[in-house]
Amino acid sequence: MQTDLHNEMRQIIDNSLVGEASPEQQQALRKHLLECAACQKYASDSRRAIVSLNGFSFAADPGLTEKVHAALALRAQQLQTTRPNRKRILQISLAALLLTIVGSFAALQVNGALAAALHLPLVQAQAGLVTLWIAPSWCFALLLPALLLVSARSANRKGQII
Repeated sequence: MQTDLHNEMRQIIDNSLVGEASPEQQQALRKHLLECAACQKYASDSRRAIVSLNGFSFAADPGLTEKVHAALALRAQQLQTTRPNRKRILQISLAALLLTIVGSFAALQVNGALAAALHLPLVQAQAGLVTLWIAPSWCFALLLPALLLVSARSANRKGQII
């Protein structure tokens, strides 16, 4: 139980050093640090580590920096060329709509033979065809442009970050 308390206090110390401890946690920590030498040492060591990291710096090789910038620019260009534009989205959407129309008429033509083969009334077979094939196809064909536009906008937003 005591170990759990120390682990909890160490977590609060860590949070406190990065400014994420609540006022209640900080008050409990101050009270605990008055009584616990092990946690006092942990807090002291943690503060020293943070202070020493603040003084740490390094110089990047200018050639490496240029390579990173060039790689980022190349990747941004690749993303831009693979992104579907509005003209391409319109072409895909029209193709999906055309295939849906053709498929719906073909399914309606086959429906009579299917009803006869399954010994179903024609009205019942048509209802099943509309429910299971034609309506979902039309929903997909009509939603496809919206999905492609949302996807393209999302890609554009992500591309602007680069």
